[in-house]
Amino acid sequence: MAKQVKKQKSLAQRASRYITRRLIRELPHNRIFHNLHHTLTVLRGVKVIGKAEGLSREEMQIVKLAAIFHDSGHVECYKGHEAASMRIAEEWLRKQDYPEDRLARVLACIEATTMPQHPRNKVEEILCDADLRHLAFDMYSDYQELLRVEWKLELGIEMTDEEWEAANNKFLTEHRYFTAYGRRELEPDKPHPLLK
Repeated sequence: MAKQVKKQKSLAQRASRYITRRLIRELPHNRIFHNLHHTLTVLRGVKVIGKAEGLSREEMQIVKLAAIFHDSGHVECYKGHEAASMRIAEEWLRKQDYPEDRLARVLACIEATTMPQHPRNKVEEILCDADLRHLAFDMYSDYQELLRVEWKLELGIEMTDEEWEAANNKFLTEHRYFTAYGRRELEPDKPHPLLK
């Protein structure tokens, strides 16, 4: 059993090194939000939330792998990057002889992050909450400015300050965390536009 746990840990570490290298070498320079920092932030988030939610070792491995790969598709495209991320994860994990049932769960987690998020179980909920954990950060407005600039550079979307604030307020008002941890620990720290 200890040998199996070590192998699982080393798989996540190898996946992280693989994706780190790909993001450093291949990520377009205009990805100032969806970058290595975001991936590592989400990975840290799934560890914290997964522990709080009582995940098993197997479930933790699945969600960590999904976090590592969830935005890797940005090396290929912006729109539809989730599908590209799933393909990158599937190709790499198959080369590692990763079990098919677990592979399917990793891919389902990645797919669940497609906006609007649509998780169907606890593991998917944890990844979705970790992906938007930055909404509860003190520096939320700085993260949003990075996203705003990224949209301008990549998608050609330009908004006035008022339009951007309205769009963010709408998103924040409609968004809810899925996990008990998210509702208890993250939701209270999110900006709540209607309370201003």
